[in-house]
Amino acid sequence: MKKLIVLLLSLLMVFSLAGCGEKKNEGGETGEVPTITLDMSTLFIVPSLEATQKVEDQLNDYLLNTLHEDFKVHLVITAIGDYFQKIPMELGSGGEGAPDVVQVFSLADWVNQGYILPLDDYLDNELKPTYDMIKEIMGSGKVGGKTYMMPRYFGTVLDWKWIYNKELVDASGIDVSKIHDIETLGDALAELKVVYPDEHFIVYCDQFNRLYNLETHTSQVGTYTATVGDDTTLYNYYETDAFKNAIYKAYEFRQKGYADPEGSANTLSHDAVVMGGSSKGVIMGHSNDVDSIAQMFTQSNTYGATFGAVSIGIDDLTTDTLGIGIAHYCKNPDKAAKFINLLYTDPFVWQTIIFGAEGQDYVWNDDHTKVNYPEGLDFNTVPYNCIYSCGMIGNGFDFFLEYESGNESGSNGEYGKILFEQAAVPPLYGFIPDTTNVMNEITAVSNVVEQYSDVLMFGDVNPDEKYPEFLAALKDAGIDKIVADYQAQANEWLKTN
Repeated sequence: MKKLIVLLLSLLMVFSLAGCGEKKNEGGETGEVPTITLDMSTLFIVPSLEATQKVEDQLNDYLLNTLHEDFKVHLVITAIGDYFQKIPMELGSGGEGAPDVVQVFSLADWVNQGYILPLDDYLDNELKPTYDMIKEIMGSGKVGGKTYMMPRYFGTVLDWKWIYNKELVDASGIDVSKIHDIETLGDALAELKVVYPDEHFIVYCDQFNRLYNLETHTSQVGTYTATVGDDTTLYNYYETDAFKNAIYKAYEFRQKGYADPEGSANTLSHDAVVMGGSSKGVIMGHSNDVDSIAQMFTQSNTYGATFGAVSIGIDDLTTDTLGIGIAHYCKNPDKAAKFINLLYTDPFVWQTIIFGAEGQDYVWNDDHTKVNYPEGLDFNTVPYNCIYSCGMIGNGFDFFLEYESGNESGSNGEYGKILFEQAAVPPLYGFIPDTTNVMNEITAVSNVVEQYSDVLMFGDVNPDEKYPEFLAALKDAGIDKIVADYQAQANEWLKTN
């Protein structure tokens, strides 16, 4: 009898201990906690499923055993080029495996398609810490008076730089201190072409519109319209001097052989081309200073080059239409909102998702102040690396693990905040137009833009021939109606903002 009692007590203890790791589900029954799926983009190599699983395991261990949350997370990493097609399809279908939490790249369109849920019910509860932190930019997440997206909290004001192979440029005798905008960069590229006729020192020209936007204080509103200067009048963006100057400069640079000869036909990213050595320079925007960016490119390229950098322009503040939202079919939106809050407020959560798993992708130094790559690995070879994720995960002003080798991310929270706070503010900052009244025109105009925009912005075609054709096609597609509708909305918005 004593042996039987001891056995029964032992079994009861085992069963009670087994129950300690379980949570109650929505119905109050003991079982597996709900899973919130996050699908996020990367501009770098998509990590393997095995490497991602390791990151997911460490993240969920923290959520369940340290924070004692009542949900766990499933991570899906998607290449940026595929994300724009994949996610809208999944949001439209809501099928098996579709994500609960997504990076929002087209707020007004996704709202009108019904892809994402309003978040207003969570702003005073699950999302309150994040809301209190970023409330000054919450206008970027609103459409029609409702909040649909938590805007990314990141250095969206970029310091645009020409980043170059320092050894070659120094050997040419060019004085880089004279380079301060796209025009003076063109003078330097002409000199480099004489010295290195077979090389090109920028990758693509499709970012020139950003440089001319900041020169003329042209601020895009809803992609297809823009204000110029301090005036609240909206214009067809593609008729502005900024866009026109950009496409003519792109064609000029392509004709002179300054840029990648494939233009829009090259599917590699700016980073991949310059890091691999096909181009000996690149134009890119970062929320970091020139010295740090030069160091980052020197450390991260695959052919052993040393890089320099020079600033050629700093953005105005823009209404940021990128952020984080909850899919309309999400079964546990309150838990999804709790997770989104952690993406902004919990350093372990965002650092794990961005930098990977301790041991697999980084190791701490002896005093636990900085990290290194595991032995034999580097930026390009660690199993998991999502540092380049459009700044859409985490607190971008308090963001990074610090590597002993230097800044690996290309961003700097302190410098990014200075840029953010000192940037010029356009007159319609925070205004996001509702596209409901002009959906047919938006569809038609987007088809025209898809047909003409890339070939013009990359400098593939002569704008003397294609630009008038582009403008005429936009008129036929109804862009004037879009401008008028957005202007009416902006006038109403200005009454209370």
